[in-house]
Amino acid sequence: MFSLPITLTHAHGSPYKRQIARQIETLICSGRLQDGNRLPSITRMASLLQVSKNTVMGAYDLLIDSNLIHSEPSRGFFVTAHRRGPSKSADPDFVQDGPASVHTDPVNLARASGVHVPPPPVPIRFDFKVGRPSVHAFPLRQFIHLSNQLLRHAGSAMADYTPPEGLWGLRLQIADYLAATKGIKADPEHVIVTAGSQEALSLIASHFLDHNSAAVHESPGYTGFYNLLRRHGAQACPVPVDEQGLRTDLLPDAPVRLAFVTPSHQYPLGHTLSMERRRQLLEWAGRTGAIIIEDDYDGDFCYGPALPPPLAAMSPRQIIYLGSFSKTLGPGLRLGYMVCPPALAQDFIERKALLNNGSPWLAQAVLARYFDEYSFARHLQILRRRYLEQRDALLQGLADIWGDAGTVSGRNAGMHLAFRLPDHSPGAHILANAALRHGIRLYPLAQAASRESDATDPRHLLFGYARLECAEIRQAMKLLGAVQRAIT
Repeated sequence: MFSLPITLTHAHGSPYKRQIARQIETLICSGRLQDGNRLPSITRMASLLQVSKNTVMGAYDLLIDSNLIHSEPSRGFFVTAHRRGPSKSADPDFVQDGPASVHTDPVNLARASGVHVPPPPVPIRFDFKVGRPSVHAFPLRQFIHLSNQLLRHAGSAMADYTPPEGLWGLRLQIADYLAATKGIKADPEHVIVTAGSQEALSLIASHFLDHNSAAVHESPGYTGFYNLLRRHGAQACPVPVDEQGLRTDLLPDAPVRLAFVTPSHQYPLGHTLSMERRRQLLEWAGRTGAIIIEDDYDGDFCYGPALPPPLAAMSPRQIIYLGSFSKTLGPGLRLGYMVCPPALAQDFIERKALLNNGSPWLAQAVLARYFDEYSFARHLQILRRRYLEQRDALLQGLADIWGDAGTVSGRNAGMHLAFRLPDHSPGAHILANAALRHGIRLYPLAQAASRESDATDPRHLLFGYARLECAEIRQAMKLLGAVQRAIT
């Protein structure tokens, strides 16, 4: 051990060796020093406390006599296992722990995004959690190769702070990718690298929201945005969705600052916002002055007709576009990005600097090199084929259980679909609880980072299929069919 928090004083006239022994005893009895911990050497302790070696040796002898420490030849002094119980003073003198005085204004309490779900009390064989990519999505071999290359030549990069807006090379690659695949003309100067979409949403909320503001969100919609509204005391304006996406005819006439939408694959029901409604949404934003947040969280995966152009490609000055590598590579990478209107970019960069001074250098540098040396488009193509097969296995399983009854939404894009149980079936929570007892985890809307679930009798279940292999999906659906028949 390098040092200990010991202070010597002349005030009470106690010999230094007894002061040292008493304070070490308190550290041991309070649990701050554990069995087997090594104490500083006599020379080191004498130097730290500016006392003689004999004084320290005298203190250690007192502790040895009390069976609190022991000496091991050529190794040093160690806290003795099976020591006696606590002393009268359980805490060291430097501890001044009084009653909590934190003011917890309910408006300002932090609330989670809803992505993290508590583990169930039973073992799970088949987990249909939404938003988890395949374990094959992360190009491990290529990232190991590139990481080794970069670390060998890191130079001063690891000794400097990364620019808060992100590495220029990665921002340039992101801008080129968006232009080629989504028609978004993004200036790299206005691309900001973030720790996933949730950090981007937090930066946006800190700029726009306060107790006097209001924001539109889809209903049902993503809890991570709704809870930011509550965190900042802003008014939530829920707008329903249907098969064509957000109900633009129900948008409020009153001024709002933000509108959060997921037009490619509406979260959680999976509908795609129609082209007509995209135009209506942009017209409404132009009329009210609202900024639209377009969260394209899993729009890289499309299995049916081509998706309409992103809102950011249609009207870039009205849109903050969010993208994430959590679905295409893996959430453990913690990298995403936002494309900002020019007038907002510098403020978001400064807020990002205040938040964390920039995302980690190595992950950004490796990803930028991955774009440069490997084909990200080919990587996505392979994943699309894999997810399409897994989606088809799931659809077949649903058909085997319910036939033509029930309604599937969100099948044409993304990594999950929503299934509305037929009216004659037990409700979503009943089926989910019954399936859980057989090792299958299903997700009603309220348990899948989704705000404002369907009415008082939830009938929607979300099935994330990207993580499970086709064989696993078939096994799970066969077992689920047996569970459904048992409770019907």
